[in-house]
Amino acid sequence: MITFGQIVTKVLQRLALVEGLDAQLYAEPRIQLAVQHKFDMIFREYWLPEYTTYQEQYTLNGTTGEIDGDFSDRLKDWRDLHSVFWEGSHKPLPIAPMNVRDIDIQYPSIRPQGTNKVKWFRMLPKNTQGKLYVTYRTKPDDFEQDDDVIYLDTQLLLLGTCWDILEDDGTNPGASDKFRILFQDALSQFNRQTFNIPLDTVMSSRSTVNRWR
Repeated sequence: MITFGQIVTKVLQRLALVEGLDAQLYAEPRIQLAVQHKFDMIFREYWLPEYTTYQEQYTLNGTTGEIDGDFSDRLKDWRDLHSVFWEGSHKPLPIAPMNVRDIDIQYPSIRPQGTNKVKWFRMLPKNTQGKLYVTYRTKPDDFEQDDDVIYLDTQLLLLGTCWDILEDDGTNPGASDKFRILFQDALSQFNRQTFNIPLDTVMSSRSTVNRWR
């Protein structure tokens, strides 16, 4: 955990030790954009526990297939919906196929509702009753204030941001390679902690992610 202002300061301090950078790179707004970009990339690749809500209970209204309640302040993107369980089911509900009409679907499933960010989905058949248990993550608004808290490994965010900036600058390839390696090492450690992988089975060069820019 670190604040937005603190991570920007740390990035500036690390970059100040690298020779060959243009002075313009030290402008705070550019650093802030780089921090936000790296956070967004990591957020999309991982289900960070601090931003994830597990098995939240909702009640179906029994008529439209929708829940009594809304996700408008919590679920901001369809990609942030992890799973939906119907009571008594041991498997998450599948997404209803697009080439089948709702009235023809007689097995439990969910139908995305496009831009309806209040409900996001409905259950089929629509007259299904009972409870749903929903796991989802909530992406924080873009960081703006110095005291905005970022729940992410500090070194992972710091090293990844420095690498991005050095790659964009291009005046010090050696420093860029150094931070790339440091970031990959931090990412490997993060993977081990996230997936509970034994230390001796993951090489520093291995990652579940093969793109970071």
